[in-house]
Amino acid sequence: MPNYKLAKINKWTLKPSPNEKNRGSGWLHDMTTAFVDKDRNYCIMIREFICEWGKVEHACIRNKENTDISWSEKQRIKNEIFGNEAVAIEIFPKESELVDEANMYHLWILDSKSIKIPFSLKF
Repeated sequence: MPNYKLAKINKWTLKPSPNEKNRGSGWLHDMTTAFVDKDRNYCIMIREFICEWGKVEHACIRNKENTDISWSEKQRIKNEIFGNEAVAIEIFPKESELVDEANMYHLWILDSKSIKIPFSLKF
């Protein structure tokens, strides 16, 4: 399991993951790490996998109200769990691959040592 020192510093509490509870199926069951924030407003679940880009961490975020999460909140959560310099992407899939059953947001955190995105707002 990755070392999420920043999460503890930023007052996130480790909770049993779906994998540890033997719950869910598919990608949900593969979530091996789960955190809630100090105010219990947000839950984040994480799974790590290796693909042709190298190591990628899939972070699934939802709030207790089950409502939309603003970009700035997702950025804050990314920084608190993975670090300010971590690069994450959010994907808007093609309709044939769309899963829209909950207000759950997915970020893919890239290994900045092995993956360089060839575009940014600052070139």
